[in-house]
Order: sequence, then C-alpha cells, then structure tokens
Amino acid sequence: MPEMSSSKIGSSASTKTSEFPHRRSITTISMIADAMQRENLKMTENKSAHEKIFDELVTATKILINERIMDTFGHISARVPEDPQSFFLAQKLAPSLITVNDIQRFNLDGETSDNRPSYLERYIHSEIYKARPDVQCVLHTHSPAVLPYCFVDQPLRPVTHMGAFLGDAVPVYEIRDKHGDDTDLFGGSPSVCRDIAESLGSYPVVLMARHGVVNVGNSVREVVFRAFYLEQEAAALTAGLQIGTIKYLSPGEINAAGKLVGAQIDRGWDHWSQRLRQAGLA
Repeated sequence: MPEMSSSKIGSSASTKTSEFPHRRSITTISMIADAMQRENLKMTENKSAHEKIFDELVTATKILINERIMDTFGHISARVPEDPQSFFLAQKLAPSLITVNDIQRFNLDGETSDNRPSYLERYIHSEIYKARPDVQCVLHTHSPAVLPYCFVDQPLRPVTHMGAFLGDAVPVYEIRDKHGDDTDLFGGSPSVCRDIAESLGSYPVVLMARHGVVNVGNSVREVVFRAFYLEQEAAALTAGLQIGTIKYLSPGEINAAGKLVGAQIDRGWDHWSQRLRQAGLA
C-alpha cells in the first residue's frame, strides 16, 4: 500500500476543517442565543419577584395602617432577593398614599439613584441590613401600645404565647448614651442608626428611647405578623401591670410557643388582607 505524503495529509485535514465553516458559526450563534434566553428569563423572574415584593410592601403598609399600628411617619422595606446589598423602600410619602410605583432601590449606605425624595430615616433600614444579613424586612413605626415602653423603666417582656417571639425582653436603644440629651431623637444619620442596629443585636425588635419601634424578620409577612402581636403584647402587659403581679413566659415557654406561633404567619396575613377588602382598601 503506497504511503501518503505529509503534505497530502495536511491538505486533507485543512480541507475538512474549512469545508463546513458555517457549522462553527451556527454553534456560536446558538450558544449566544441560549445565553441571551437564560439572561432574559432571569430578568423576567427578577421582575416578577420584585413586583411581588412591591405588592407586599404596599399591602403591608395598608394592613399596618388599618390595624392602627402605623401612623403618618412609619415605613417598611424589603431586601432585594438577588442582591443582598440593596433594599426596596417607598419614596418619602404619607403611608396611605404609597403605591407600587413609589418604591425606590437603595444600597446599604442608604443611597439611591432615584431622584425622588427619600425618607430621612432610611438609614435605620440600611444599617440593620448591613449588620444583620439574615434580615429580609425592616419596619419602623410608633406603635401606640408599645410607645410607653420607650420612656419608662419597665422592660417589655412576653406575657402570652403570641409574644414568645420577643425572647426574654425587648432591647432599648438610648440615644443619650453617645449623643447627650439635646438631640432630636431621630434616626436620621448613619452613625445613630448604626447604634440602633447594634442595640437590636440578634433580637426581632428594638425600641428607640422616647421615639418608636423597629421590627425585623425573614419576610414582609413575618414582620407584619410580629408588629401586630408586639402591639397586642404591649397592651396586655400594660393591662396586667394594673391588675397584679405579672407571670412572664419562662425560657422553655418562649422557645416552644415561639416555634408554634411562628408557623401561623400566612394565616394572619390572609386575615388582615381580608379585613382590607372588607373595608374597601384593597
């Protein structure tokens, strides 16, 4: 059998490689198209997730107003699911006016590229998200039944199963410790709000002395649930103190009841959402 020269072998290989160049082009185009499709799908999923969060933030605000927990100056935020370094919070408006079109996006320094007015207390949210990677939602209110515990020496401790999530006692941030007694008591600077986050620690609630309340949680729904039962718990404790000696929850009761009640979040959300519809607010 005659031997094939190396030049013929090289020529044959070159011919095979160059014979169907369009195949490589088609493969490349197909890969690019697949990548674009995946990216578009991801963008669609993110948009859908964002829309759901916007809806929940608006509904949460309405629930909190309707249940008389949030007043004119409250606000609630949610961390961006695919970007833990960002969060959503409505622009500076009276809560009853907020719609899904009013949501702004902030980084963890409390800054946004949105040129609409922003809440001065946005740093409460940014500093807590920065300090607590586990937190997915932050709420600030002046919850009426809770407010007295912001200016008395009586600790706010759980007295019923519905308040077990509070733990042993609600911590209090005292602005006078670092800033003296001539401040506006406001959470309007990163440094003050950094201290608020530090006082919060690993708890689900912190009180701001002579000011208000901050709730945190793993979801918008959980925070609304906690805000409602924090208000109820504070009212029950205040009433109990006027009647007799309080028997607070034991550590074992806090642990067991907290797990049981914590599984009922959607039930609460469904109930309060229905009350909105009945009131013509949804």
